Amino acid sequence: MGLLVIVIALAVVLAGIAAILATSAVLGYATVAASRRLPLGARIALLVALAAGSAAVWVSALGIWAIWRPAALALPFLTTVASGAGFLAREARKRHTPRVRYPAWPARH
Repeated sequence: MGLLVIVIALAVVLAGIAAILATSAVLGYATVAASRRLPLGARIALLVALAAGSAAVWVSALGIWAIWRPAALALPFLTTVASGAGFLAREARKRHTPRVRYPAWPARH
C-alpha cells in the first residue's frame, strides 16, 4: 500500500512539473512572437521580466518550501528564457541566412 502511494505521489509531482514547464515554454514563445515590432534589447528585457514574474508567481502560488525555492524558481525561469531565445534564434537565422543561388543548369567540368 505504501509503495502505491509513493508511485501515485511521484506521478502527480511529475505531471505538475510537466504542466509548469509546458506553460512556461508557451509563455516564452508567445512573448517573443508578440513583440516582433520592438527592438531586440526591449524584446530580451521583456522576456526576462516575464520569465522572472512567472517563476515568482508559480513559487508563491504553490507555496514551495524554502529548501526547494531556488529550483522552483529556476525551472520555469530557464524554460521561459530558453523557449524565447530559441524563437529569437530561429527568427534571426531566417533573416540573415544567405540564399545560395544554384545555376539553372548543372555546370560541366
